[in-house]
Amino acid sequence: MPRGGSLRQFRAAAAVLAAAGLSVAACSKAINVGGAAGPSAPASPSASSPASADSASRPVAPLTGLPAANGAAAGKPAVAVDLAGPSPSGLSSADVVFQEFSSPVRYIAVFQSKQATAGPVTGTQPADKLALSVLHPLLGYDGAAAPYFIKTLDKSKVTDAGYAGHPSLYTTGAQGLTTSTQAIVSAITGQTAPPPLFRYRGASSGADTLAVAGLSRPTSAQVTIPGYGTEDWTFNQQHNMWQLTGGGPPISVANLVVQMVSYTSVGINKHAGLSAQVAQLVGSGHAEVLSGGASGGSGGTAASGTWSKPHLADVTNYLDSSGSPMAFQPGTTWIVLAPPGTQVSTSG
Repeated sequence: MPRGGSLRQFRAAAAVLAAAGLSVAACSKAINVGGAAGPSAPASPSASSPASADSASRPVAPLTGLPAANGAAAGKPAVAVDLAGPSPSGLSSADVVFQEFSSPVRYIAVFQSKQATAGPVTGTQPADKLALSVLHPLLGYDGAAAPYFIKTLDKSKVTDAGYAGHPSLYTTGAQGLTTSTQAIVSAITGQTAPPPLFRYRGASSGADTLAVAGLSRPTSAQVTIPGYGTEDWTFNQQHNMWQLTGGGPPISVANLVVQMVSYTSVGINKHAGLSAQVAQLVGSGHAEVLSGGASGGSGGTAASGTWSKPHLADVTNYLDSSGSPMAFQPGTTWIVLAPPGTQVSTSG
């Protein structure tokens, strides 16, 4: 991956997270889902189309499973942008967002089916390599707290579109540094479309609901992260979407994934005692998935299960309590990289 010139430096305060289990609750009852990982992962999911038979033969956007305008649109590369702040712009146009609880909270927003102007742009951290290598995207970011964070990207399939090497792709304004995904993809060519990250409901998968075991139909959810407060999510029946109504930026998504991961403290400045908390995305653990509704009842759908990503180049698989692959609602997906001790409660 090409590297730019001088970097903007920012600091990340150290915060050692307590090693506790993730607990999940369904219908207002807390359930501990800590413990051993689930069954071994099946093969990576393949591209699939929405439920409509009319759209089954149309090209689909690989990161949403929704119909694309044409084959060229479906074949565009992904652009990822590192964002921070209480309400970053551009999140509503992202296909997938990874929410990492570092200092500050970071959003790794991945765009492919839509373009956006996004900001404020923040620095890269090692979680970018773990989350993005499989997508081989163009990555927009603003420097790093430590130069070796960028060196970790050099060993991945992420293409550097950072501020240091491409300042003309960025604008400084009242919000901070912003960038245009269209400008990035136009300036840096030669990349290919990302693989699909999820298995979707519809004709290609044959699935018509999220899970075959442990399915519930909540209308609201609360995700409490130690040291970071609580996110309140509400299911919008009319739009078949989960809305973040408190504790985070306003957003509506088709799928909400609370993925239990460990965090590792990595050094930034030994003499100053500075370090950063980095989410570990290779391995396996527990997951709670909330998705769009299913026929035969009201509310959204939810299921507890496991996640598995054995190697850096693997797509993460999400399995229900029976070990069957979950089938997401076509649309956008928000992934909470939940540190130990996170509590999830659902009701409705």
